Amino acid sequence: MSGKSALDQFQRIRETRDIISGIHNYCDRWCERCAFTSRCTVFAMGEEEERIRKESNEPEKDLASYVGAMLEDAMELLHDLAKEHGIDFDALDEDDTDLRKPGKDSYLVKKSDEHAKWLFKWLGKNNKKIEETLSALNENSHADYLVLQDALEVLKWYIHFIAVKFSRASLAPFEDTTEGRSDNNGSAKIAIIAVNRSIEALALVLRFLPSEEDVLLEALVRLERIKKRALKVFPEAMDFKRPGFDD
Repeated sequence: MSGKSALDQFQRIRETRDIISGIHNYCDRWCERCAFTSRCTVFAMGEEEERIRKESNEPEKDLASYVGAMLEDAMELLHDLAKEHGIDFDALDEDDTDLRKPGKDSYLVKKSDEHAKWLFKWLGKNNKKIEETLSALNENSHADYLVLQDALEVLKWYIHFIAVKFSRASLAPFEDTTEGRSDNNGSAKIAIIAVNRSIEALALVLRFLPSEEDVLLEALVRLERIKKRALKVFPEAMDFKRPGFDD
C-alpha cells in the first residue's frame, strides 16, 4: 500500500466517522476492551486495511509483513501531514533529539521496569499453581474463575506498558508551558491508571493465592510507591483531560 493510499484512507476515515482527535495517544492500546474503537483513527485504519484486502481478494498477510507495511505507510503519512503544517523533519536541529530521550535514570522508569521483570518471573514460576487454581475455580465457582482470569489478563497486559508510558512522560517537553507539558501529563496519567489497575488485579490474585501473600504484598507496596512518586512528579497528571475518555 502506498503513502498516497494511506493518506486517502486517513481522509476517508475523517470524512465518514466521528473521530475523536488524538484519542489513541492516551489510551492503553487494549482495543478489545475499548468503547471508543469506532471513533479512533488507528483502529479505523486497521479496519480500512482489512476491508480493502477483502474487496481485492488479497490473501491475509502475516503479522510481520502487515506491521512492516503499516509502519512504512504511517511514516510516509506522518511526513505528508508534517509538510502540511510547515514542519520539516530533516531540518530539525539534531540536538533537539537528545532533549527528547527517555529518562532511563528516572525512578519511575527503573521501578516500573523492576516490577515488569519480577512479574514476568513470578508468572512463569507459579504457572502450574495458577493453572491448578483456575481449574479448581472453574469447577466450583465459574464467577470466581472469570475474576481471577481477568485479573491475570490485566497484569499481563500492563506488564511492560507502565515503564514505557513513564519513559514517555519523562521526556523533556517541547516547551515549558502548560500546553507544552500536556503530553507528559497525558502519558503519566495513563501510566498511573495502569498502575491502579495492576494494583487492583494483584489484590484479586492475592485473594485466590494466599500462599503467595508475602511476595504479592511486596509487589503491591512497590506499585503504591510508584503511584505516589508519579503523583508527586506529575502533580497535574490526573487533571489532564484525555480526548474521549475524560470528556
